[in-house]
Amino acid sequence: MSTPFDISVIISTYDDRDLIPKKLAEIQAQTHFDQSEFIFIEPDSPGKERELLEPFCRQHANCRLIALDERINLYQAWNLGWSEAKAPFACISNMDDSMHPSLLRLVVEGMQSKNWDVATVLTAKQNLCDDLNDWSPSRLSKLKISKRPGAFFAWRRSINSKIGMFDDSLEIVGDKDFWARAEDHRLRLGLIKKIAYLSTHHPDQLSKAGEAKEKKRNERLLCAQKSYPHIWPKGIYSSMRRIGIIRAVPGMKRIHVLN
Repeated sequence: MSTPFDISVIISTYDDRDLIPKKLAEIQAQTHFDQSEFIFIEPDSPGKERELLEPFCRQHANCRLIALDERINLYQAWNLGWSEAKAPFACISNMDDSMHPSLLRLVVEGMQSKNWDVATVLTAKQNLCDDLNDWSPSRLSKLKISKRPGAFFAWRRSINSKIGMFDDSLEIVGDKDFWARAEDHRLRLGLIKKIAYLSTHHPDQLSKAGEAKEKKRNERLLCAQKSYPHIWPKGIYSSMRRIGIIRAVPGMKRIHVLN
C-alpha cells in the first residue's frame, strides 16, 4: 500500500511528562515534518504523558498515540511501533534526546540515494541540564562525539523479514544486538557524517548504575551464546572512533556541524 510518509519515528515515553513540550517543539521544527509519521507509545506511565500527547495527535494527522494499560520494556515498545509503522523507513528517538531540524530529511535522502538498509548519524553527547535543543555550532563544537551507533538509527521497515525485530527479551543491549544481526546478515549499513542528533546523559541513570551494570553483564553473556558475533559494525564503529580522535586534536579540521 502507498503511504504519504517517508519515515516513521517511534518515540516511547515513560515518566517523561516534563519533556513533552520540548519534544513536541523539536518534532514540529523538523523540515521533513509533513512527510514523516510520529508514533508515540506510552506504556502505563505514572506521568500520564497521554494527557498532553492526545491533543497534539488530534491536531496533526501524521501523529499517533498508542496508550497502553500495562508496562512493557523499551524494545517491546520499539517493536510495537515497528509493527504499526506505515512508512518505508523507521527510526527511534528518546524523549530526552534531541533531533536536529534537518535530521529526518538527511536520513531519508541518504537512505534513498545510497540504498542503505540501516543508517545512523553522528551523535554528540549533552547533559540534561543544558538547553537540549540548542544547535548552535559554538556549543556543538565543545560536545563529545559518541563512538557507537546506538543512540539514534533508522532502518528499512521491511528488513524484519531478514533479521527479525528487536530482541525484546533484552532490556539494555537490544540496540547492539540489532546492529550485530544487521552486520551478520550483510545488510547495507550507512553513516551520515554530520552531527544531527544529541544523546542526553540523564542523572537518574546513576541511581541504577549498579543494577544496570549487572543486567548488562548478564545480557552480554546471553548474547555471547548466539550464532552471530555480538559486536558493533566494524566499518561504522571504526569511522566514529576516528572522528572522535580528530575532534580531540587541537587545530584539526572540525567535522560538519549543521546550522
